[in-house]
Amino acid sequence: MASHGRRLAKYGLAAAGAIGGGAILYSSLQTPKKFKLGAADGINSRPTAPLPSRKEQIDRLKSEDYDVLIIGGGATGSGCALDAVSRGLKTAMVELDDFSSGTSSRSTKLIHGGVRYLQKAIMKLDYEQYKMVKEALHERANLLEIAPHLSFPLPIMLPVYRWWQVPYFWAGIKAYDLVSGGECLK
Repeated sequence: MASHGRRLAKYGLAAAGAIGGGAILYSSLQTPKKFKLGAADGINSRPTAPLPSRKEQIDRLKSEDYDVLIIGGGATGSGCALDAVSRGLKTAMVELDDFSSGTSSRSTKLIHGGVRYLQKAIMKLDYEQYKMVKEALHERANLLEIAPHLSFPLPIMLPVYRWWQVPYFWAGIKAYDLVSGGECLK
């Protein structure tokens, strides 16, 4: 009985190997299928033709319809353009000077909710500052949800130089968490 089980296992293993080998051979003989990527097709390919002149580019902007127009070709504008193109939108970008030469190339790229504005809102009882903090927190939550590849939570440290700053900063950050409500980062 044991020899019957061994023989069955041996032939079963041989059959499985033959089927697997045949599948690999068959797939290697097939011609690969080219999948169309859509608007982002060829995004990483190097252009071979010379760039169009400024006049040609302006004429094209005037004559064609675009889904999105990005104003500013810095880090932020370029990121927005990449996101729009990857979603299949026909995108145009205009820049005053050279690409990546403006303020976004020198900014910190931090997306925060405005702790300093909350301090002004509390100290000066300014409702407009409070509304700005609420809106910034809402936009931060939206960005974290719709573009996790572009934004992510980053823990920070606050320098404390005097002992009395510890409860002051703690109360401020707790007030900030209270204002952010369900959009608070954990």
